[in-house]
Order: sequence, then structure tokens, then C-alpha cells
Amino acid sequence: MISFLINGVYWEPKYPRVLTNAQLKEAKENQVCKLMGVCDISADYEGSIEFTRQFTSIEEPFVVYDSIKDEFYEKINQTNENCILFHSVDHLPAEMPKEASNHFGKALLPFV
Repeated sequence: MISFLINGVYWEPKYPRVLTNAQLKEAKENQVCKLMGVCDISADYEGSIEFTRQFTSIEEPFVVYDSIKDEFYEKINQTNENCILFHSVDHLPAEMPKEASNHFGKALLPFV
């Protein structure tokens, strides 16, 4: 039983999903699911995490997903027991090189 899932695998339709909507809904309905949050780094639309249909941003990195209603909520205070915290910034891999480049540029500027 997991409480948080961080997914970063490459996925194509020929491969099985890590988590389907039906699996999550069934686990929540049977009250055997302890999942509190999902971070989908791969950000494949309806990919290995099937409910990845909404992407977040660096400025607003989290939304809430209701697995029974199959809906997303923008505000964390709209949650209920069927909700999980969700994070999936589709351009996240590009953010790290950008930050590294900015830091290196600032450090180098006094020497140029």
C-alpha cells in the first residue's frame, strides 16, 4: 500500500498503465486506498497515470483530483475523502536547466 506516487517513466499505449482510473476508483470505493498524492513527472496525457488530463504550472503546482467523480479542483479546500493531491507540470524537465543556466550566468557575470 502506498501513500504517495511519483511517476517518471516513459509510456506508450502498448505498455500497461501504472495506475488506471478504474483501479483508483475501486480502491477508493472499497476503502483500501491510502493514496494521498501523485506527482506525474512524465506528464503523458492519459498515459501511465490515466487520470493525467490536467497539467499544473510552476506558479500553481497542485490541484486536487476526486477519483470517484473523476474531477479536478483548483482549490485544496474543496477536498473530500476521495481526493488526492496531484502535481504534473508538463514543462518541468525544462525548468531545471533554466535555473542552472540563470545561476551560472549570474556567477559568471562578475568575471566577464
